[in-house]
Amino acid sequence: MPKQLELLSFITILLLVIPGCTTPQTMEIEEESDTQEIDLPERLNLMADTAGRDIDRGAELDLSSDANGENTLILWVSTGCTGCHDWTEMIAQSMQNGTIDNDTRIITIHRYPSFETREEVIEVYASENSSTKSLWPVLIPFKGQPAMDLDTGEYTEYDYTVAFDNPATPSFTLLDGDGKTIWKNRTYWANQSVLSEAIDLL
Repeated sequence: MPKQLELLSFITILLLVIPGCTTPQTMEIEEESDTQEIDLPERLNLMADTAGRDIDRGAELDLSSDANGENTLILWVSTGCTGCHDWTEMIAQSMQNGTIDNDTRIITIHRYPSFETREEVIEVYASENSSTKSLWPVLIPFKGQPAMDLDTGEYTEYDYTVAFDNPATPSFTLLDGDGKTIWKNRTYWANQSVLSEAIDLL
């Protein structure tokens, strides 16, 4: 009899614990399906704080105004992303050796303000002592910062990452001068042919 009670207790505990372990996965699936139902704006703008260097063109950068009708290549990054480091180093080296012009319109945007601090982003992508220092502006939006729908002139009701269709890190989004996405790429490791394709589109 005691063994049956032990078994019953064990099964009861298992039934109570297992649903709690599976809940986060269910929530992630629900969040993904919600995102897919959102009617994303076709033309977007983002105004966000920069890393604050001279090369960042001010303490805040307005993507649309800064573009001035030209195409802009966005590199989405996180601090611990090895592929992001790889891409940053390749682009910087291409600028240093003259393969890419120094005034090429590239902007790095931090993807995960919920998990990584402004200081961490600056240390990795905007520090003189870093091998992954970007030679172009670095935008560091705050958690929950909305993007702007350029067709309505109003801020969207959701986070800028959702507005830009939840970009991976690393990944590229190429915006035309009107804020419309005209090209995307999610190649993880730096690849010269992908970079050449992006630069040709710029």
